Amino acid sequence: MTPPTPANSIALPVIPEAAATPGTSAHFVGSNKCIRCHPDEGQKWRGSHHDRAMEEANSESVEARFDGAVVQHADQLWRFVQDEGDDSFVIEVDSEGQPKERLTVAYTFGVEPLQQYLVTRPDGRLQAPPVAWDTRPRAQGGQRWIDLQPEGELVAAQDDPLHWDRLAYNWNSQCAACHSTQLSKGYDEATKAFETTWAEIDVGCEACHGPGSVHTAEVERSSPASGFEFSFEPWSESLWHRGPQDQIAFRAIPRTHDRQLDVCAPCHSRRTQIATAPVIGAPFLDGYRPRLLDPELYFPDGQIRDEVYVWGSFLQSRMYAAGVRCSDCHDSHSLSLRRSGVNLCTGCHDQDTYASSEHHGHVNGTPGSRCVDCHMPERVYMKVDGRRDHSFPIPRPERKQTLRSPNACQNCHEDRDADWATRKIASWRAEDDVQRPHWTDPLVAGTSGRAGGAEWIEIATDASLTPIARANAWARLAEVEGAQVPAALLRERLRDASDLERMAMVEVMHLVSPEARVSLLRPLLEDPRLAVRIAAGLAMAQLPPAILRPVDRSILARVLREYRGAQDVNAERPEAQVNLGILSVQVRELETARTAYQRALELAPYFVPAYVNLADLERMLGDDEASVGWLRQALTWAPDEAVIHYALGLALHRLGAAKEALVALTRAAQTEPRQARFILAWSLALDASGQRSEAVEGLGQAIDTGYSDASLFHALVAMLRDEGDDGQARLRAEQWLTVWPADTRARALLRELEGRR
Repeated sequence: MTPPTPANSIALPVIPEAAATPGTSAHFVGSNKCIRCHPDEGQKWRGSHHDRAMEEANSESVEARFDGAVVQHADQLWRFVQDEGDDSFVIEVDSEGQPKERLTVAYTFGVEPLQQYLVTRPDGRLQAPPVAWDTRPRAQGGQRWIDLQPEGELVAAQDDPLHWDRLAYNWNSQCAACHSTQLSKGYDEATKAFETTWAEIDVGCEACHGPGSVHTAEVERSSPASGFEFSFEPWSESLWHRGPQDQIAFRAIPRTHDRQLDVCAPCHSRRTQIATAPVIGAPFLDGYRPRLLDPELYFPDGQIRDEVYVWGSFLQSRMYAAGVRCSDCHDSHSLSLRRSGVNLCTGCHDQDTYASSEHHGHVNGTPGSRCVDCHMPERVYMKVDGRRDHSFPIPRPERKQTLRSPNACQNCHEDRDADWATRKIASWRAEDDVQRPHWTDPLVAGTSGRAGGAEWIEIATDASLTPIARANAWARLAEVEGAQVPAALLRERLRDASDLERMAMVEVMHLVSPEARVSLLRPLLEDPRLAVRIAAGLAMAQLPPAILRPVDRSILARVLREYRGAQDVNAERPEAQVNLGILSVQVRELETARTAYQRALELAPYFVPAYVNLADLERMLGDDEASVGWLRQALTWAPDEAVIHYALGLALHRLGAAKEALVALTRAAQTEPRQARFILAWSLALDASGQRSEAVEGLGQAIDTGYSDASLFHALVAMLRDEGDDGQARLRAEQWLTVWPADTRARALLRELEGRR
């Protein structure tokens, strides 16, 4: 049935029971039907975060006080009131010079530690205003309205990308899929409107177990069949054993599948949906492309930086490697912890060993003595929402300077430095215990935490590490300018690579010859996982068609249809349109690419990648004047974006405007000094303008700071040689070879310099 429509709201119809999930004849029956036979599970689920993920706004679901309270957001006043007589909740927005706007709350969103509210907007959109209710007890600072945007970054301008009425705060696209069961966005590209539907408003039973109609029919027939496409392994403490001499429990029966993570990951990870209607319980990469340990999401040692929702952290952990899964610590229905405090951990870890001052160095019962204080450090998002790191890191304060990562010690001891924390830990822990192996060890031993190719290859090929650590290493290697990897190594590693590794390894295949790329990518076009197939298809589309066999071109065409379909899943997002444009460029359909880029700008006029790609398209067509025009437009939206200044500098250089080009390239290098290509372009522009000494100095500083890209070495050695400074040139060439021992350019230059002695 259709949910009741609040006043001034839109109706969001549920999916009728006749609607079937792709690949199965089962349909959704609703949690109420499940609970009739499973009352204990239903009682646990009622009131849980899943149950209260989204609700119709009424006096029972709304936690906030709509009593006339006023919150100032930038230059706006937000007033929260309740209309008399009709039980509706209203937000009044006063903007300077604008008529007052009344927003009716249609739904609540979440419940603890804050509750957001969804208001109806044109074109079927629901938006989340930037002010939420802090549901924590008053004693903890709660029971108040809070502005979710950071202090000093409040946005009121309608054209700002972070304005609450734009895509960043759009429920249909950003949030809905993980707060309701079997959600369909229903976006219409032609009208740019949504008709979003769901099977159940919240995260119900079938969100995890799959559609239940066949199951209920089997039960009614007293059939022994479950009626489900899959089942979960029942949780039991008896699965874990710890003998008298064991300090840590071990799983007696090894896991044969990762069904639980496949079900939990879609909503507890940073990912992009790539299937129109992902099948519940199917392998994760069949419906989604997950983000790995990307630098903007995680610190260099894998600790959480941005809001990443657990999956990427947990997959790094020793717990995951040992067979621990979500339900070992969390009840699957109430979501609460199975035990409280340290008792949760000592269910598997010997209490005398681990819950002691000898282990944690603090007095029991004081801050620092709880396992989570050191091994699950907390970061706060949305002002009050603390999230704990599920990689279960061991505090390593000695790495704070090298990897620029936080450490748990200084979360409490804010007045102390990392050296103090290192000495303090060493005073009560044995060195071999403190220095347990970690996947970042090669980064620390290498170039001051800024890895070149060798360090990432060492991590990627270490069989003792978790799949996500190895996959992440391949992805990071792909970003190292001048990196080299043998095709034979890739071929060997692909034989038994995990889904994540195969997806990530596609990204490094541009480092081998086109012929080798074809042979490596060809099997991946028929990979069982959609995320791998479409990544391989995009990579193969970059190759000259002439080197592909007819059968390869046929398979590639099929995979590219899948790729386009994956982008169409997110057609309301400018990223998807730009992705379609990039593919069109690769298959030489340049006007189709232009249309896609311009469609991205229609959706989001502030979306910088669309401008940059339009500028590059004009470059390919030989119109650098038009290219400069697009880039100058981009700068009106993002004046500090280094990649725009970089592209502008190159375009101006092609037009012969050397002075303007140098200004733009200097700005790019100063804004983002960690990007080797920006440093390289800037130094070459300096050199071309007669400022070779400044160029040499800039390159040397970049290398000495730890950014050891081969392209920087190459430029520096060549400039020193041309200046006649053979001694310094030889020293830099030798340094180059220590970092990139297989680089033939370094050897050739060193031989040339030796011959000039």
